[in-house]
This record gives sequence, C-alpha cells and structure tokens, in this order.
Amino acid sequence: DELRAQYEQWRQDFKTWGRWGTGDNKGASNLITPEKVLSATALVKSGIVVSLAAPEPQVAAADVNEDGLFNRTTLRITDGGTADNYQVSYHGLTVSHMDSWCHFFENGQMYNGIPVEGNLNEEEGCKAGSVMNWKDGVTTRAVLYDIAQLKGVEWVDPGTPITRADLEAWEEMSGVKAGPGDVVLLYIGRWKQRAAEGASRGEVAGYYADTIPWIHERMPSFLGHDFNIDWNPRPGWEGVRNPVHVAALNWMGINILECLDLEAAVTTARELDRYEFMITFAPLPVEGGTGSPVNPLAIF
Repeated sequence: DELRAQYEQWRQDFKTWGRWGTGDNKGASNLITPEKVLSATALVKSGIVVSLAAPEPQVAAADVNEDGLFNRTTLRITDGGTADNYQVSYHGLTVSHMDSWCHFFENGQMYNGIPVEGNLNEEEGCKAGSVMNWKDGVTTRAVLYDIAQLKGVEWVDPGTPITRADLEAWEEMSGVKAGPGDVVLLYIGRWKQRAAEGASRGEVAGYYADTIPWIHERMPSFLGHDFNIDWNPRPGWEGVRNPVHVAALNWMGINILECLDLEAAVTTARELDRYEFMITFAPLPVEGGTGSPVNPLAIF
C-alpha cells in the first residue's frame, strides 16, 4: 500500500550515515553533548528518583522465552556469606534492555554502512557498533508520552498502532515534545495490564510506521517503550522485519530502549504534572555485546 511504498523511499531519505563522520558509531547519541547533559540536570527540581526497569524475569511466562529467563543461580551458602551466577539472553519481550547497532542490520550492513562481514563473529561478538559505545552512560532529557492518559484508559489495548497523530496529540495536551538527543518514553500501560490480565505475546501497542518521519524530525538519541517498540501484528507488512527497529537502528542511528517498566515514572509524572525529566543509565561494559540489560533512572 501507500505507506509501504513511502517506507521504501524513507529508507533513502532518512539515513544519517556519515552525518557524524564515516567512522562514527554513536549515531544520534552524538547529540548528547556536555551542554545537553547540563540542561538535563536543570530538570531536577524535586529530588525524586524512580527506576524504569522491570524486575528480571525468573519465571517462565507467555512473554518470557526459555532463553529470556534470567537465570540466577546461588552457588554456595557458607557461614560467612554466599555468591551467585547470572545468565540471561536479554533481547526479547521482558527484560528491560538497550540494543546496539549490531542487533539489526540490512543488506550486510550495520548503521553508518559498517559491513557485517569482518565486524561480527561468534567468538568476538561485535567490534564496531557494540554496546561499548555507551560505556560512559547516557544522561539526557527524557520526555514521557503517556498514551494511556491521552486515550483516557488504564492501558492501551494490545495490538493498537500508536500513530504520529497520537504522539502529536500528546505533545499538544502535555505541552512538551521530544527533540534532538532526548529519550522518548512511550507508555501504553503494558505492565499494569500484565499484572491485571496476565502475560501475553504477539500483540503489541507500539510505534506505527507513520511515526518514522516524526522520529527523523525529532531526532532523539533513544526511542523507548514499555514493550517492544514495533506495533504487532502488522497486517499488510508481511515480509518487512520490525520496520521501526530497522528505521531507527539501521537508517538513523537512533538507539532503542525496550520493555521498560514506566509505571512508577508515570505515577510520579502525573502527580507532579511534569512529563520531562532527567534520565540516566549505562550498559554493562561487555566487549562485543549487542546490547545490555539496563536499569534507567528517572530523576524529577
């Protein structure tokens, strides 16, 4: 259809390859300048800090694949203490995590045209484009898009596409909007619904493909969500792999934060009537890593 055809054009129009140099690996995170960090700290007014991470899943569920279980093994308990081992495959539908450029590539290329061949192997993982690009962490402005409040519901029905019109209606309602170097936090009430109705998979109220020009215009450093960012299922998009993932990670160099638990932040934001705040997080510095579990903090 028309949007599918536009998508193919956007693949050419919205690439930021070379914008920050041919050897660049940070993409839109380059927009988080020292000045940007300082301006984000000015948003701290109340001293309230809340986590944006869900507890690591240790029980199998519909949205927890077997390899997505966080395996915490207690190794030994002695008179003096104990130790344990952690193992997890964090990409998926439950662990709060960030992706790196290595997670999604097209036509043998990662973001900025870096060839996969010679850059990615099973022994060393990912070289250029790994999670080590964010070793020093991210501190910037976060903007909360409270779509449940916009629609007057406890949570947005699974499978609902979140459109550009929705995002712009929320900007009008809240008086804030995302801009360069920000973190967008899209809230649909996923964890509230999960607690009430149980875990599910397959249906996600996520970003609709018509948000891609909006994403390019705003140029945030990260797209965040309390579920997988891509709307699913996507009738009419068969054969296209996660169109928003590809547009963000591969074309634009905009990173992704997924499966965030935004409930406490939403409660706080509604009480304070403040939908912009400072956010800070850092990945585990795993050389060769394609991403990392994260525990972002919202600081109001």
